[in-house]
Amino acid sequence: MKIVVMPETRPGKYSVALFMTSLCLAAAAGVISSVQKNTIEYPNPINSPLLGTTIYLMFLAGIIAAIVGVIAVVNGNEHSILVYVSLLFGVLSILGIMMLSIGNLLGQQAVVIPGPNRTL
Repeated sequence: MKIVVMPETRPGKYSVALFMTSLCLAAAAGVISSVQKNTIEYPNPINSPLLGTTIYLMFLAGIIAAIVGVIAVVNGNEHSILVYVSLLFGVLSILGIMMLSIGNLLGQQAVVIPGPNRTL
């Protein structure tokens, strides 16, 4: 088994390209958030259209990169490090989407700290 840094198969290259796209979208989301002086706890395409769309596209690109990476590893016998990194990022993207969804479903809950008039 030969391990290389750059992918050699077409699905592996697509996986890495989608992974790089998701990293660029993450950087763009950071810039957009600082430019807009965002104070929204859970931005989504409804309450913050540009930032929410960018964040969800980042997660989507990461998830698709992981799916294409799995196809590259299983069908194409891809053993490049960058494909495995894109798989890891895709799994983390799935967890991120799940956490954002749970946060949006639960809404903002007050955290009560013992003591007089202390809530977060």
